[in-house]
Order: sequence, then structure tokens, then C-alpha cells
Amino acid sequence: MNHTPRTEPLGSDDPTRMRSGSGSRSPLYLTVGCASVILGLILGVGGFFGVRAVTDEPTDPPGSRTSDSGGPTTTAVETAPVGRSASLPLRTTFPFVAPDKFPGTAEMALVEVDWDATDELVAFSEFNGEPESGSKYIMVTAEATYRGDGELTPFDWIGLQYVDADGEQHFRAYLLTELDAELPTSVSDGESFREAFVFEVPQGVTEGGHFVVLPDYTHGADEGVWIDAA
Repeated sequence: MNHTPRTEPLGSDDPTRMRSGSGSRSPLYLTVGCASVILGLILGVGGFFGVRAVTDEPTDPPGSRTSDSGGPTTTAVETAPVGRSASLPLRTTFPFVAPDKFPGTAEMALVEVDWDATDELVAFSEFNGEPESGSKYIMVTAEATYRGDGELTPFDWIGLQYVDADGEQHFRAYLLTELDAELPTSVSDGESFREAFVFEVPQGVTEGGHFVVLPDYTHGADEGVWIDAA
């Protein structure tokens, strides 16, 4: 007897239909899986650098800091060397002590030199007279932070000389400067201040020589901390 093949649609339980359906969904699952892995990697790397950006803070090189005047200082020294042969570069921070003036330590640096401040100083105050004929004013700015008990009184806390390239000594000329208005009456532990020191020198003096930091003017220059003036 001849039998006519079945022509009705395959049922849902037909194994051929199941295999066909499973094969059509596999690429989709694979695509979605790969996309998830890639997205996870992107989010993971992005999150890592995002956290680093938030938590990491820029730091200055060890032993250095930024001065209030905007310029970087050189490496700080732990002890203040004495004498011309051990002079320090301008903008070097060093510990300065003057037991007869204040009880603690001043972490200080000479940070800026104006090699002809004559016009500025004379115009600033009527009490600032003109320098002698053939002379001019130069001005150096000091920055200091006080460390220790008690207080430091910025007025007359330091002896400062300028020794030019020819070895001639010049003592401070007490003229009014713009920084005088900002000078505090006293400072305590951790507090900072800036002060300008003026010297009257021959007109021909150019960059060079040394500034000498002393506890007071009763000490000789050979007992002070020498700072390169340029």
C-alpha cells in the first residue's frame, strides 16, 4: 500500500524545529555577550582613571615649595651654612635663628631682587628721599615662616647686609616699601610674612655679590649666612 507523506506543519515538539530555532539565536547571544564584556572593560578602565584623577593630588618635588611671590624656591637646607665659601643660591629656604630676637626658628628665603628700585621707592612715600648723587636703591624681598613657641616680631628681627662683587659692604637703608603695610605686628608658630629690605649702592652696581643674613649688626659678615645675589 502506498502512503502519502505527511504534509501538515511541524509541531512545536519537533526536534528539527528546536535545532533550527536554537541555531538562529546563538549569534545574537554571542554578540550581546561580547558587547557586555567590552562595555565592562571600558567602564572598569574609565572608573580606575576617574578615581585616580580624584584621589591623586599634585605634589611639589621633595624639599621644594612655591613662594608667595609666584616663583619656585630651590631645595631647602636643614642647617644654615656660615661663610662666603658655603653661600646658598637665591630663593633657597634655610632655618634662621636669632636667640636675642625671638625664641624659635624662622624658615626664610630671599626670593626676589630689584636692582634699581629708586623711582618706585621715591614715588611711594614723601619720606623716602632721593639717593645720593651717583647712587641708587636696590631692594630684596624676604619670605619667612615662624616655627616655635612665643612670637617673632618682624620689626628688627634680622641683620641683613649686601656685599657687592668688589667686596664692599652696604648696610640697610630704612625706607618705606609697599610690603610695610602688610607686615604683621607679630607672628606665631606656622604664620608667615614678607618684608622688603633696601640698600643704597653705587649706580654702577649690577647683579652679583651676596646678601649676608645675620642675627644682628653686632656680628661680622663672616658669621652670617651668605646668599648669592643673582
